[in-house]
Amino acid sequence: MGPIRQLFSTSPDLKKTESSKKLTQRSETEEGGKTTGTANNGSKDQVQISSKGRELLSLKVEAEQYLQEVKQSETISPQEVDAIKERIAARYYFDEEVISDLVDKLVSLPDYMSK
Repeated sequence: MGPIRQLFSTSPDLKKTESSKKLTQRSETEEGGKTTGTANNGSKDQVQISSKGRELLSLKVEAEQYLQEVKQSETISPQEVDAIKERIAARYYFDEEVISDLVDKLVSLPDYMSK
């Protein structure tokens, strides 16, 4: 039980440090008329985010948007999946006319040119 008590008790060094901080703050208050502690001088915390961090954040936001779109999108029935598989097997999507139609549809999407 002795070592457990030591974990939760304040060491003498910490008590000594805390009391010296109090003495320093008191002497500064008496000399200058105001404290110089960070809590009392009105300074605010600041965080600097790196460009890599900003990039990761934007990727996270974009992934969340795509996830929402997928959740809200219509589901394809098993019959439709089978029909698409048959078209792939028959090489339907490799026909020039089909490719041209697909490209036209993709280009006409609202956000095509913004990315």
